[in-house]
Amino acid sequence: MRLFVGVLLIAACSAQAAEMGGKSDARILIDISGSMKQNDPQNLRRPALRMLVGLLPEDARAGVWTFGQYVNMLIPLGQVDAAWKNKARAEAGNIASPGQFTNIEDVIKRSIADWEGSATLYQRHLILLTDGMVDISKNPKKNAASRQYILEQLLPKLQSHDAQVHTIALSERADHELMRTLSRETGGWYEQVNDAEHLQRVFLRIFEKVGRPDTVPLKDNKFLVDSSIQEVTLLVFRKESAEPTQVITPSGAQFDAKSAPQNVSWHRDIGYDLLTISHPETGEWRIQAAMDPDNRVIVVTDLKMRSSQLPSRFVLGEVLPVTVSFTNQGKQITRKDFLDVVNLKSGHTDSNGTGEARPIFDDGQDGDKAAGDGEFTLQVGQGLAAGKVELVILAQGKTFQREQRQLFELADPIPMQVTSTDEGETKVRVQPDAELVDLESLEIKAALVSQAGEEQPVMLLPAAEAGVLETSIATQELLGDWTLSISATGQTRSGTELDLTLDPVRVRGTATPPADPPEEVVEKTPEVQEPAVEPATMQAPLADEPATEEDNSTFQVALFGGINLLLIILVVLAIWIMRRRKQEPEFQLVEEDDQLVEEATAK
Repeated sequence: MRLFVGVLLIAACSAQAAEMGGKSDARILIDISGSMKQNDPQNLRRPALRMLVGLLPEDARAGVWTFGQYVNMLIPLGQVDAAWKNKARAEAGNIASPGQFTNIEDVIKRSIADWEGSATLYQRHLILLTDGMVDISKNPKKNAASRQYILEQLLPKLQSHDAQVHTIALSERADHELMRTLSRETGGWYEQVNDAEHLQRVFLRIFEKVGRPDTVPLKDNKFLVDSSIQEVTLLVFRKESAEPTQVITPSGAQFDAKSAPQNVSWHRDIGYDLLTISHPETGEWRIQAAMDPDNRVIVVTDLKMRSSQLPSRFVLGEVLPVTVSFTNQGKQITRKDFLDVVNLKSGHTDSNGTGEARPIFDDGQDGDKAAGDGEFTLQVGQGLAAGKVELVILAQGKTFQREQRQLFELADPIPMQVTSTDEGETKVRVQPDAELVDLESLEIKAALVSQAGEEQPVMLLPAAEAGVLETSIATQELLGDWTLSISATGQTRSGTELDLTLDPVRVRGTATPPADPPEEVVEKTPEVQEPAVEPATMQAPLADEPATEEDNSTFQVALFGGINLLLIILVVLAIWIMRRRKQEPEFQLVEEDDQLVEEATAK
């Protein structure tokens, strides 16, 4: 239930932030307990902090506190300007690991002591970096009580101040549950870092949430400066063995940290270069350095691209709108001649990789309120994978380019677990997250689908554990490959529609294919004896019914026998005729003689 309240507060904070125009009040809390000697032996917190304070815009307020057993205000809260940044960079060198305990409760209380009521002029942010758990005493009960106080007393206070808490856990043994809870229920960002070398890039992502800077795209280490840009800040990550970073102006002038002109402030630190160029020359600039996806070109400009802010975490299957508009000296641009030539598109990177760019329109369709009103609308969420997602919005006009990034997490509202048993069953368990979805509105359907398209419905039944649904599929009863498809519809706790298809589960049937049926024995009835066919009239097989080798052999034997029989008959017939012809004259002579004798006697 706590997260449901947090979701409503997050939505309110987003609306409040849009009205406040983007000014930030950032309180940075750095753990200096003794365990940091193991988790950050090179004190990489120092260059990471120097990078963060160097990126903060000059309309922000910020302060830095360190904590172990005691809390120390390392850099006093104040308006961010050149003097504040110089002091912060110098004081960052004092960060070490002398503390004996990890007093998270006290550092939160002290850092927000001046906040009253809800946010008005500034967006409030708390950035907490720690590698441990709540540890204020050797007495475990006191530690547990302090942790409980943070959750029951300080967290509601942070929510009432409209503050977003961004937490960084710098080890596996940190209290990740506490860190996640503080971030999620205030709309902040949580990140685990097992290597201090990644701290700078994590601080960059948090800065983009806190400062929401205006940037221009950097492609192939080239970027475009237009006439509305008064200042450019370049962040260039580099390896320590790399050649010094070089910058080339549109007119061809080239400089590095040692030869930079007077309008360039160059800070070179461990792992990165951070330089600010005042009144930059218009045209295409180039950077000579290794390309890095985290390099940035941040600008101070009158021509700004503004986008509504997505929550840091929402539910997989939700689709939320993002509106994009442009302002010049603080006033929204609605001129048709400007809007018609602006090309807006969005891209994203999630756990499946980089997705294709999508156009963004101001056409009154697909969630856009009205065509041509200067508010471009993008629907975000569909087709994205669960986990961390970076959304990039890119605008290109006739003479300018702008870019904006938003980082968020898509939470899986219905985690699924698939296991196989020794008995040849595939067990599937799903557990809808009651903090993310309205269970009463949730409808889950499942079916097995064969490769041939045959479908069998599957029932998900309540398990012994509360809130868990499960099914067992007997693979020994299935033949061939099947796919278990599970879909869910309903509403999230924030009231948006949920339409989700879970990852398909491949099920391989192990049933033995049935054997071919035995041939039926047909009793032959006595056949009527047909007259024997004369050998000469035997028929050969039909042309369209090719004879088998056995049939050919039988036919040849019959044909040969018939010919021999015919020859024998012909020979016998010939001999008989010849003999008859020899005997016939003698018989006739005898008859003639007998007739003559009879005639003579009669006379």
